[in-house]
Amino acid sequence: MTSHKHLKQLVRARMAKTGERYATARRQIVSQAARVAGGPAAAHLPGNVPGATALRVLLAHAGAPDCSEALTFCLAGGIGAGVFAFVYEKEDFASLFLAGRHAWHDDKGYLTSAAARLGMSLVVKEAGGAGPAEKQLDAALAEGHPIIAWVDAAHLPHRAMPAWTSGGAYHLVTVYAADATLAHIGDLADEPVSLTRAELLAARGRIRKDKFRLAWLTGPAPAEASLGKAFQAGLAHGARELATCKMKNFRLDAFHSLAERMVATKGKESWAVAFPPGHRLWTALTSLYQYVEHYGTGGGLCRPLFAEGLAEGAARFGRPAYAAVAARYAELGAAWSALAEAALPDAVPACREAKALISRRSELILGGGDPAEVRACWDGLAGLSAAARTRFPLETPAVAGLLQDLSARLREIHAAEVVALEALAAV
Repeated sequence: MTSHKHLKQLVRARMAKTGERYATARRQIVSQAARVAGGPAAAHLPGNVPGATALRVLLAHAGAPDCSEALTFCLAGGIGAGVFAFVYEKEDFASLFLAGRHAWHDDKGYLTSAAARLGMSLVVKEAGGAGPAEKQLDAALAEGHPIIAWVDAAHLPHRAMPAWTSGGAYHLVTVYAADATLAHIGDLADEPVSLTRAELLAARGRIRKDKFRLAWLTGPAPAEASLGKAFQAGLAHGARELATCKMKNFRLDAFHSLAERMVATKGKESWAVAFPPGHRLWTALTSLYQYVEHYGTGGGLCRPLFAEGLAEGAARFGRPAYAAVAARYAELGAAWSALAEAALPDAVPACREAKALISRRSELILGGGDPAEVRACWDGLAGLSAAARTRFPLETPAVAGLLQDLSARLREIHAAEVVALEALAAV
């Protein structure tokens, strides 16, 4: 077991010893982290995936049998799929988004369903204004339990996000304690984060449709047998959704469609049109790396974390068939990470620098780094994007070769995802 204040050093040491990427090394170290005694830190657990980590914290406080983040991730539904591209020709802007968690678009539904599988209830409170929202927070904390809060991450000072991200950085944090001036929250990082009440309120209120939402668990903590049932039910539900969800952007098919668009030369969704060489293709390539490796996934688009949870559940609940499925998802996680790495080739200086800045930004945020250093990473990435607008760092033949490679990799990943899902559904 480790003390949280040493996690950063342990991650760096593991990277040096194993050659692992930051996300991979941190996921392994965090899985060994214990709760520590005293103050807000007594409730805190570091993590990788916001929803799963928040649920894990609440379960631990409720007295449930110990659950790793990986196991919690599985009983909450496991992996998912999501691919969206947005293009605004008038503004000459395009963006790419990928997701890998079950029900990534609906945290309220995700947590409500997970609680029900565990025989508990999720209490949800919403408010129409700042005053009632503050009263709800104080009343909930007075009951003595941690609370999940819906926030705009762009308004969390320690994340130091640029102003243009405001209004769209959907995120969850766990509130441990608050007084008249300060609040103490968990945000995946090694240690709890302190911010002013005003800062937390601004983050809670920025995304209007979230209505200052708060949530917590009620009901008796699940016994070990209930955890085993929730584990199997969560996996079954997640597998069904991946195969049958009505929206194609939420099924595995979305990955195959993305592979086709990468090399298509016609149509508004083709990358030749939506992401031509320049700042728009630069955005697509850096986004592919960011969302697979660093955007609340634990690396590999959540597949390695999922594999670890499957293996743990197989041993813990006497379901050995899940171990073979776990091996498939471990291989998929490695393939996703390799795809992300390939999107920004190390042989291209600008691409290599972008990867380093994205990784450094994550390391600073999760390790409690100086917000000024986080901001410098954002600024460095903005500079690279501006440079790509005037001179893309790859010549035209190299761009074509890169997109062909990424498309081929993603087609292989999709085929392996389909086989793995069939194996999971058959258990």
